[in-house]
Amino acid sequence: MKKNLWTKNASALAEAYARSAGTVRFELVTRALAMHIAPKPQRVIDVGGGFGQQAIMLARFGHSVVVVDLDPTMLAIAKDKLSYESEVVRSRVKLFEGDGEDAANIVGTDFDLACCHSVLMYEDNPAPLLLNLVNLVRKGGLISVLSINTKARAMRCGLQKRWRETIATLETGTQMDSQYLPSWEHSRENITKILEASGTKIKNWYGVGVFTDHITEQITVKDPEEVYLAEWLAGKQDPYRQVARCFHLLGERT
Repeated sequence: MKKNLWTKNASALAEAYARSAGTVRFELVTRALAMHIAPKPQRVIDVGGGFGQQAIMLARFGHSVVVVDLDPTMLAIAKDKLSYESEVVRSRVKLFEGDGEDAANIVGTDFDLACCHSVLMYEDNPAPLLLNLVNLVRKGGLISVLSINTKARAMRCGLQKRWRETIATLETGTQMDSQYLPSWEHSRENITKILEASGTKIKNWYGVGVFTDHITEQITVKDPEEVYLAEWLAGKQDPYRQVARCFHLLGERT
């Protein structure tokens, strides 16, 4: 039986995500995508992208984006966010309610890019969803996966000076963080193996949230680009990307 932690905790998660999701993650992911996808308009599917921010940012660049999400609350938030965009951007984003594993039956296939960001940590078994992502794109199409970096699981609570939870996390090798709902832990290496076995060539991976993930208050700076650039440069190189909160993996269907 499929176990999905988002479905189990949907009301609390949707509210928390809408309230606390910052701009750094979306800026970094969009920069990485821009380096790998063609500049001409692309067909994109965002599986589990109900919040809508990533879809909107890609639509601003001229891409057509289909969002498939199982949470109607998140889709309602996305619809509201879209209402503040221009008519041109709104016309490029379509929202559909449904399970990501059934996306092909809902919206079809042959996409240029399939995104699955901050979703796999809610799935006990990521393989079916990852295989579905590969099947959603055309040959030569891209798969974009953002998920928790298990190698850095103690960084957030450590930098926030929550020492008992830091020690417990390090001793058990499992995330022990009372401030966040539990999630399934899938390493980048395991995700890579599943994608490669499904006919995907990994092109690159980036760290997301090296310097800013542990900061709970709003980051206020004169020039936000300085924050984005610091994170972007760190996320492209070792050892910094190894301790980022999330990894952003990009692969090509062969």
